[in-house]
Amino acid sequence: MDDKGIVSIAVENIYQHPDNPRKDLGDLSELSDSIKKKGVMQNLTVIPGHWDEKLEWHEEGYTLIIGHRRCAAAKMAGLKELPCRIVDDMSKKDQVSTMLEENMQRNDLTIWEQANGFQMMLDLGDTEAQIAEKTGFSKTTIRHRLNIAKLNPKELQKKEKDENFQLTLKDLYELEKIEDVKTRDKVLKAATDSRDLVWKAKQAVTEETKARNKKLFAELFKKAGIKKAPDGAENERYSGKWDILQSWQLDKEEAPKSLKKFKEGALWVVFWGSEIAVIAPAKKQKKGLSEYEIKEKEKAKAKKELKQRHKTLYAEIDRFLMGIITKEISPLKEDVELYKALTLASIKGNVDYYRGDLANFYSGKGLYELEKDDPEKYKEFLEWEKNLSPLHLAIAHMTSIKKCEMYNYNVEYHQDSAGKVKAIVDFLARYGFSVSDEEKQMLDGTHELYRKRV
Repeated sequence: MDDKGIVSIAVENIYQHPDNPRKDLGDLSELSDSIKKKGVMQNLTVIPGHWDEKLEWHEEGYTLIIGHRRCAAAKMAGLKELPCRIVDDMSKKDQVSTMLEENMQRNDLTIWEQANGFQMMLDLGDTEAQIAEKTGFSKTTIRHRLNIAKLNPKELQKKEKDENFQLTLKDLYELEKIEDVKTRDKVLKAATDSRDLVWKAKQAVTEETKARNKKLFAELFKKAGIKKAPDGAENERYSGKWDILQSWQLDKEEAPKSLKKFKEGALWVVFWGSEIAVIAPAKKQKKGLSEYEIKEKEKAKAKKELKQRHKTLYAEIDRFLMGIITKEISPLKEDVELYKALTLASIKGNVDYYRGDLANFYSGKGLYELEKDDPEKYKEFLEWEKNLSPLHLAIAHMTSIKKCEMYNYNVEYHQDSAGKVKAIVDFLARYGFSVSDEEKQMLDGTHELYRKRV
């Protein structure tokens, strides 16, 4: 590149670069006032020639590489000429990387502008390693930004400009976990705010995991000669019509490399969209059992199934609560409305907070057990507890919901007990927590395992 030194150039002969990563120059009034008083304190960098609005090249004039805001503010201030450094033979790749680096150093770019800038450098032939070397960003950060660049630019910019949405890079990283780009765009468009985006993104990832695992299992079953169950079997999980030979959770477990040998006539089915199972026609009931004994046996089986599902749900809630308390999950703004919701959830949940619960959360041991067995860990706990906000302490009250069963002695839906759990789940939804369709059915009483009142 040939540097011709500093010269004065008429402002009407200086043009904005069409590929400037920064599309919005922001409020220029303060900078313009400063230039009126002091003039332009730092020269601009330009290249000879310019592109017009139709992106056709002209040899006349000059195109800005560094100083887009200063140039626009100087025009507002009424300056006629600006000090410029003219650089010849700068490649398109070098032009983009220079503009990108300048803006990034000043934190001038929005998330989308930064992502778009990296994509331009990639399109011009730079590798991720070269972009990292030129900009000083890590390869991981660059990879994240390139994934952001795949999103619908209009929708992303719309969310960025919406002050109520409060879009963050952390939110976009959650969105990035969705493999299908079209699904990412749908989630981004449908989200009403930052937390809703994270919630919807996690749900979309779960659905992708289920679909991917279902396909893997179907291929595995085909190789093993296990056929799909007839239509309607998916609604007969607790009908007594089928024996469950083995089952897996599609949203949590991957298909094994091989299957154990199942008896002849085994079939496969997906129950409630999340559980995939190998089933076979149920064995006939032993003769001699009375109708009462049969019902009691069915009730005991349903109770066992519900208890296990409750245990799974409460473990998920505990993990989520721990994420909030340890601040891995970002806290909500601690305002009046939030505390109203928290108080309502706590009252409905009828939960009590004990320091022992918090100690158990932190170390897996009760308070006195921790103090006795591990004094150093106990000191760490006390310091950690001291720094918790009132919100985090209040959320710790919710840990006792794991003791609550949503059914009565007769395995009928217990509205009051379930309402306590639902109040907590509804509150945690504000943080992005979500439950499966089957868990929703447990909470609202429509699950097939609940026995109907006679």
